[in-house]
Amino acid sequence: MNTTVGAREVTTVVLLNADREKVFAAWTRPEQLALWWGPRGFKNTFEQFEPKPGGDWKFVMHGPDGTDYANHNVFREVLPNERIVLEHSGFPPFVLTATFEDEGGQTRFTFRQEFATEEVFHQVKGYCIEGNQQNIERLEALLAKLYS
Repeated sequence: MNTTVGAREVTTVVLLNADREKVFAAWTRPEQLALWWGPRGFKNTFEQFEPKPGGDWKFVMHGPDGTDYANHNVFREVLPNERIVLEHSGFPPFVLTATFEDEGGQTRFTFRQEFATEEVFHQVKGYCIEGNQQNIERLEALLAKLYS
């Protein structure tokens, strides 16, 4: 896993041991996405999930300490097996771009979060970078469980 940090963005690239159709499915099938989305210890309850341009993704992340975090994302772009772009409304405002590139049966997966301002990123980067890495580790674990 390789993570780079810019003035208002964080990008993580990893080679996943599953083809991009399976990785994309883990992003677009709510029963799979709910199992891995978020840092370690978090669980999710989806209220609305429409993975298409203009579609809403409303859900609650339940923290390991019992705290609930309401989330609302709007899908801006969904290109099957290639790219998903969504915009997070609420704090912190960001655009998330996930890309899926074929690497001979594996997937080069890029997870890029671009925050609205440097100030917003400065406020959240202390937990965002580690949280994103844990999120991707959970995705890897799910893929291994489903397809090994």
